[in-house]
Amino acid sequence: MPHGVLLAGPAGMGKRQFARELAGFMMCRHERLEDRPCGACAGCAMMRGGGHPDFRWETVPEDRKTIGVDQTRKISEYMRLTSFQGGYKVVVIADTDLMTRNAANSLLKTLEEPAGDALIILVSGRPDGLLPTVRSRCQLLKFSRPPREQVLTWLHECESGVDWARLLYLSGGAPLRALEMHEQGFAELDGRFCQDLGGIIGGSADPVAIAKEWSKYPPATWLEWLQIVVIGLIRARTGGAEKIQECEPVHLISGTVNINLSRFYRYLDDLVAVRRQSERGSLRADLIAAAVLIPWASSLNYRPIYQEI
Repeated sequence: MPHGVLLAGPAGMGKRQFARELAGFMMCRHERLEDRPCGACAGCAMMRGGGHPDFRWETVPEDRKTIGVDQTRKISEYMRLTSFQGGYKVVVIADTDLMTRNAANSLLKTLEEPAGDALIILVSGRPDGLLPTVRSRCQLLKFSRPPREQVLTWLHECESGVDWARLLYLSGGAPLRALEMHEQGFAELDGRFCQDLGGIIGGSADPVAIAKEWSKYPPATWLEWLQIVVIGLIRARTGGAEKIQECEPVHLISGTVNINLSRFYRYLDDLVAVRRQSERGSLRADLIAAAVLIPWASSLNYRPIYQEI
């Protein structure tokens, strides 16, 4: 095994589940590798109970928004200890994208030359944002989106009578994310967002009033939804009718045919920038919602969003 493994791919692709299974494989004491994790040995029992001394699952602490240098230093100190069970020591860093630059730098030596048999598993939805020195020290495993029809078949087997095509579209093709959206009742929220945005575009709804309602939900929810909608509008405009999926809201496509395409691209760039700012928790949700909704009332003719907030 390499010292470091980077699991990279979109959210909802099963990276964390795979990381836990891989850690379970390493902690299992069964002699036959093909039977690991066996679920019956002492190592599997400790993993199941959450108390294996040679395994740690690291994520952002509840009282913080990033993984800091103090946390990664403790990881390095832990990896220098001798294995309690005489095998591998494994650490999973589940929120690698939220690791600060200093924290990442402090982890480099451990990634390159850990003591004894050690494995660090990094989970990332945005691997390009990681330091090149971190990526170069890890073996990359990419989690790609499976074929749409294959995913839809699997989702219908999970539960029938659900508009999985729409949820899969909103999830960006990630099956576990689509399943999570359904469990959270996102289909109803999606219908409301479509109706609200259509009203703003058509001039029958006040964007400020709608912004106050949207601000009751986490900004990440409607910022992600807006990104998906805008990408769909751009694809419909550039690719023609054959690129429009049956689950896309036709009233939004038809209501925006007169908007200049370049405005969509500029707005999309702003959405990405604002979403990153909102993840840091430095902006008020109601101001963000107003800033991203008001431009639709003027056919996206506006100053850049970051100047508004």
